[in-house]
Amino acid sequence: MGRKAKYFTFEEKSAAARRHKASYARSEQGKIVRQAQNACAYAKCHGRRGPHNISGDLHDPRTSSLIRCSTFSLPDSYLFHQSLAGFDLIDQSDLLQWDKAPPYDSPAPPDSPEEDRFMQNLLDVMHGRHLRAERESHTHRTAMYSMGEISKVLKEIREVHQQLVTGLDELHARVSNLQACTRHKVMVECYRQWVA
Repeated sequence: MGRKAKYFTFEEKSAAARRHKASYARSEQGKIVRQAQNACAYAKCHGRRGPHNISGDLHDPRTSSLIRCSTFSLPDSYLFHQSLAGFDLIDQSDLLQWDKAPPYDSPAPPDSPEEDRFMQNLLDVMHGRHLRAERESHTHRTAMYSMGEISKVLKEIREVHQQLVTGLDELHARVSNLQACTRHKVMVECYRQWVA
């Protein structure tokens, strides 16, 4: 109850594979595939690599600060995933104040273990909301790119980058003079990470 072996030794199997490869290389389909692979390899090796002055932007201290601030690990909690999925099971009525730039005008909560847990849950939900918004923006730009509106996408990305770099100085000035409670400081850091 099994299949009959086509080749009994490894040498027979290797010889058959070589014969098949040689016959495929001589066939019309093999020639077409090989030409396409060669053209792709040539374009990759000899293609234009773009302008060389773009990398100069990365040496700007504000840009490197922006990159450093935006690279952080995301939580892996249940609330984060629920917020990321956009489920309506999470009460998001009080979250709009944390989407705005600091300072925050909510009263300072008392320091307690419950406050620490609430702050962690709030942080997880906000990270999920921001990542969902970022993915929606990425999907929108991908759709625009697919429709051939490359110049609009590039213009939009340049405008957003310029706003971020110029707004980063103002945000740092606000944050450096901020006298706030622990929750506000944590939410300021969350806001700064997602703005970056």
